[in-house]
Amino acid sequence: MKRRLLFPVFIVCLAIAAALGFLAGRSVAPSPAPTGASAAAAPPAVKQIWTCSMHPQVRLDRPGDCPICEMPLIPADSAQGSGDGPPMLTLSDHALAMASVETVAIERRPLSREVRAVGKIEYNESALATITPRVDGYAERLFVNFTGIEINAGDHLAEVYSPELLVAQQELLIALQGGANGPLVETAKTKLRLLGLTDSQIADLVDNKRVTDRVTLFSPISGTVIEKSIVEHAAFEAGDPLYRIANLDSVWVYLEIYELELPWIRYGQRVRITAEALPGREFEGLVTFVQPIVNETTRTVRVPVHIENPDHVLKPGMFVSTTIFASLSADGRAAPTGVEGRYSCPMHPQILRDEGGPCPACGMPLEQIPGSAAGAPPSDEHTGRGAGHDATAHSHAAGTDAGTNPASAPAATRYFCPMKCEGEKTYDQPGRCPVCNMRLKEVAPEATPDGQGPDGADGLVSVPVSAVLDSGTRRIVYIERSRGTFEPREVTLGPRAGGYYPVLKGLEAGERVVTRGNFLIDSQFQVTGHPSLFYPGGLHAAPPHQHGATEGPGPAQAPTSSPSTPGHNH
Repeated sequence: MKRRLLFPVFIVCLAIAAALGFLAGRSVAPSPAPTGASAAAAPPAVKQIWTCSMHPQVRLDRPGDCPICEMPLIPADSAQGSGDGPPMLTLSDHALAMASVETVAIERRPLSREVRAVGKIEYNESALATITPRVDGYAERLFVNFTGIEINAGDHLAEVYSPELLVAQQELLIALQGGANGPLVETAKTKLRLLGLTDSQIADLVDNKRVTDRVTLFSPISGTVIEKSIVEHAAFEAGDPLYRIANLDSVWVYLEIYELELPWIRYGQRVRITAEALPGREFEGLVTFVQPIVNETTRTVRVPVHIENPDHVLKPGMFVSTTIFASLSADGRAAPTGVEGRYSCPMHPQILRDEGGPCPACGMPLEQIPGSAAGAPPSDEHTGRGAGHDATAHSHAAGTDAGTNPASAPAATRYFCPMKCEGEKTYDQPGRCPVCNMRLKEVAPEATPDGQGPDGADGLVSVPVSAVLDSGTRRIVYIERSRGTFEPREVTLGPRAGGYYPVLKGLEAGERVVTRGNFLIDSQFQVTGHPSLFYPGGLHAAPPHQHGATEGPGPAQAPTSSPSTPGHNH
C-alpha cells in the first residue's frame, strides 16, 4: 500500500524538477544581439557621480570621503540640457515652495533718477578780475579801503603819485605847443591811455594845460571787492595786484559727483538748489562742465553748476543741497537734456542761444551743440569740455538730423557663447564654444539710440536689482523657461536706477527672471558641475584664461597618499 503511494509522489517531484531546470536554462541562455534600431533607441546608462557639498569641484565615480575636507560624498544630480543649448535645472513644486522661488516678467519702463549732492557756492571764475597799476607809484589816498564793498565800473579807487605819469603829462603839454592835432599829440595821448588814464582825464589835461601830481585810478569793471592788497601811503610797482573783484551776478556751485554716478551727468541738465540759509527758496542752475579729472582722495569729479544770482543772496562759501534730474537713453547713458541743436560758446558754456552769432562775453562765434533733443546719443565733447565741439561733430550731427548720411554697410554676423566663457569674445563663424562646447548664438542687433525697442515701445528693458547675481566680474540672471525649469543668462547692465537696472544686452521684454531663490538655483548648478556664477564654463570645462592663475578648478581625483590641494584661481 505504501509503495503504491510513493510512486505517484516520486513522479510528481520529477516533473517539478524538470520544469525548474527548463526555466533556469532559459534565464541564463544568451539573449539575441539587439538590432540597430533597438540599440539606437535604448538610452545610454547614466553613471552615478559623487561630489562634496562643500567642494563641488570634486567629482568621483564612487562613494567615499571628500579628498579635501573628508566629508562624506553625496550623489550629484545632473542638470538637464542638451548639447545644443544652455543647461537647465528643473525643480519640483515642493522644492519651489521650500526655496520660496519668485519670478517676475521683464518689462520696458522709463528709468530716471534724482542725483543728490552737496555743493558749495563759489565765485564764477569767468567773472573774476584783478585791478593792477601800470606804473610805479605811491598810494596817497584810498577810496575803497575794505573788502566786501560793491563797486561799479567808473568808481574811483585810489589817488596815486607816480613820477612816470607826471613825465607823461608834461610830454603831452609840450606836444600841444606844436598844435592840437599833431602826430606827437596823438602819441602822447595814447601813452597816457595805456598807462591807465581815462579819456576824460586826458581831456581835462588838454583843456586845463596843467600837470597834476596826484592821479585818480578808476575801476574798469563792476563787482564786489574780495581782496585788497594796498594800504594808504604804501608804495607799489607796476603789475602789483591792488584789488581783486568778483561779479556776484552769477555764481557757481561745485558738486562732488562719485564715479558710479557719472553716467547720469550730462551737459545742459537742470539742477535744483536749496540752501539752509534761505529756507523756502529754490534756485535753478545749469550743468555747464564736467571736469576730466578724478580726485584720487575722494574718488569724485567736480561738476560746476551755473546759477544766476541777481539779488546776491547766494554768497560764496555757502553750503547748498542740489538735485539733478536725469533719465537714461537706450545706450545706458544720460538722455538728451534739450540743449542739443542750440548754440553755445566753447569758452562760456553757460551761454545758450537759439541762433548762431558772436558770444556776448568774448566775441567768439557760437557753435552748435551736436545731437538733437529727440534722443540723440550723448556727445563726448560735453563729457569733459562743456559746450565745446568741433567741425567734425557738427557735420556728423547735421547729417544725422537731416537724414542725409549714407546707409552704412550691414555688419557681418557675429556669434557668441551664451555662458560668456571667454568674456565678450565673439566669433565670425557658427559652431560650438571651445570651452563649454555649447552651441554659439548669433549676436543680436544693438538697440536703437532713441530709447525705444524695435517695436517702438517706450522705455528701456529693465530688470529688478534682486534678480541680478554679481560676482564682480560678471552678472547673471536666471530665466524661467517653463514651470520650475530655469536657465542661466549673462547680462550687460547700465547704471542702477532705484530698484532696477537697464538691460543693454542679454534679456528681452516678456521673459521671466528669478527675483527670489536665485542663489539656491545657482548653487544647484554649481553642485552639478554646470555653468554658474563663479564658474562660467562649469566645473568640467577648463576655465577661461586669467592672469595670475596657473590651474583651473578641475574635477578632483582620488588621492593616492595624501589629500591634494585644489588649484587656486584668482
